[in-house]
Formats: sequence, structure tokens, C-alpha cells
Amino acid sequence: MLDVRDAADYEGAHLAGAINIGIAGSFAPWAGVVLEQSKPIVVIADPGMEEEVAVRLGRIGFDSMAGYLDGGMQVLSPRPDLVVRTERITAPTLAEQLTTPDAPAILDVRTEGEWVAGHIEGSVNLPLTYLKGRIAEVPKGRPLIVHCAAGYRSAVAISILENQGFTDVIDLVGGLGVWEASKLETVGASTG
Repeated sequence: MLDVRDAADYEGAHLAGAINIGIAGSFAPWAGVVLEQSKPIVVIADPGMEEEVAVRLGRIGFDSMAGYLDGGMQVLSPRPDLVVRTERITAPTLAEQLTTPDAPAILDVRTEGEWVAGHIEGSVNLPLTYLKGRIAEVPKGRPLIVHCAAGYRSAVAISILENQGFTDVIDLVGGLGVWEASKLETVGASTG
């Protein structure tokens, strides 16, 4: 199941087990990295977007679109048991939580170069490109805050993590961009 809605809509309510790759972002490159060509794809999109999704998937060699959720997520309103939500956290709230003894773990899914340039102290860097193959390296045993630069890649990562059985996964709203705009501290080359 491929949910192509934007990250905020996906995190607000999505079909359990769906992978999120927003059609409005870097759709083709991430679809090529995350999806398996051998598996049929059922698309979850805003009504009227299904054909565009099929065309864009076909352009990158994914010809196995099995169908789509007719009517989008709205058709699941009588089935709340099939719908899950992803918790979100603001940068100031996370900064506050990081000062406590039971602070959450932070997973930064940006590229290594982005991470080296500046990151939240104590974060673990595991680029989205490698996440599925290195899932054993993801911190466990405490809430996991996931972020990227602005929120697109973190939503993709969260959907992968949820599919791998992670349940206490939280998205940092606005990613590192909002963290820095909030004048919160980072470490790395850019802090000099």
C-alpha cells in the first residue's frame, strides 16, 4: 500500500501498513529506493490523483499498480480499526524533553553530509536511502523522534519503521529547519 498524500495528512490518519511517499515531493527517486518492483502496489491518494500516480510510477518502471483505494482515506471513516496516526512533536517540546533523564532517541534520516554539517546533539544518523537495510541500527527501548531537513523524508522513514514493528515513533514537525529557526543548538561543522 502506497500512500501518496503529503506528510501531515499521512501522519494525521493513514491505513495501517501503508508506506508514505508524497506525490508532491521527490516522488520518483524515493519510490525507486523504497518500493519493490516485484510487489503489486495499491495506491492511497486524494480522489482524482490516482491516474497521475499510475503514470508517474510507470515512468520509473513500476507497472504493477494493482489498484487504488476508491474515495481515498474518507472511505475508511466507518473502519477506525484500520487507521493509525503518527504522533508529532515541536522543536521546543523536544528540546525540553532532551534535558530529562528519560530523553527520547533521535534518528536523523538526512544524508551523512547534511548530518556532518550540523545535527542535534546525540542524534543517530541513518540516511533514508539505507534505512531498510540497516533497520537493526535504529535505537530501541525508548520513544524515537525521527527527522530530516523539513519533514518529507522523515514521513517516509516513519512509514518504513512502522512497517518494521516500531510503535513509539514520533515526527519532529518541520525537521531540522524548524529546530534551527527556533534558535536551538546543533553540533557539527556548521557550529564551528
